[in-house]
Amino acid sequence: MSETAWEQVANVDEFAGTDRVSVIIDDLPALIVKLEDQYFAIEDVCTHDGQPLTDGPIVENSIECPRHGARFDLKSGAALCMPATQPVQTFDVEVRDGAIFARPSNGDSSPSAPESSTVSAPPVTQLAAEGDTEQSSDATNEASGGPQEAPRVGDMLESLKKVVDPELFVNIVDLGLVYDITEDNNQVTVTMTLTSPSCPAGPQIVGQAREVIESLPGVTGAEIKLTMSPPWNPEMMTEDARDQLGIF
Repeated sequence: MSETAWEQVANVDEFAGTDRVSVIIDDLPALIVKLEDQYFAIEDVCTHDGQPLTDGPIVENSIECPRHGARFDLKSGAALCMPATQPVQTFDVEVRDGAIFARPSNGDSSPSAPESSTVSAPPVTQLAAEGDTEQSSDATNEASGGPQEAPRVGDMLESLKKVVDPELFVNIVDLGLVYDITEDNNQVTVTMTLTSPSCPAGPQIVGQAREVIESLPGVTGAEIKLTMSPPWNPEMMTEDARDQLGIF
């Protein structure tokens, strides 16, 4: 397969007094980010809710979404923390005589999922379609006496979508109530919030979230930690949630 042609998208002198420049690469809005003497190019979109990363802070070698705090590796595009679980497109960059050229990354340098559990695996519906294979694998694990691996964060998020706020009729993931998921030795901790501290459905939501996580293969226990910092607000909802609630 032939490589995509390089295109000039910026000049080095445009970075005087700034560490980023907004450009268009292959008809996509993108950011060129300068870190010390290196230049990185990343699509200007958060894969969590489709919002621009333009004004997000640079944290080490990553850029943070200014809305909900998701971070993306500037080199690989990998999602480094929730609420994002999918990578963002990156681009190859070359500097030639003060001009910056870019092109979509080829297969060898395209965003890849890091080994950490913060990146999504195939969705639950796909895993269900492969149930026969998984059941065989589970049986092998049980027969060998070896511990079963805990599901990845992406799978746990998909399962938590089964928990629906009984007042708004929208799942807690799309509402933006789930802040973080961590796993340690098959023990899962979900940090989440409620739409208000006095939410009457709070105990029901927390209980259902715990049940959903504990029902997943490889999970030996689940803890739901409630926090009101930062407090929830409607901007934390995904586009799907806004559509359901008629918010435009």
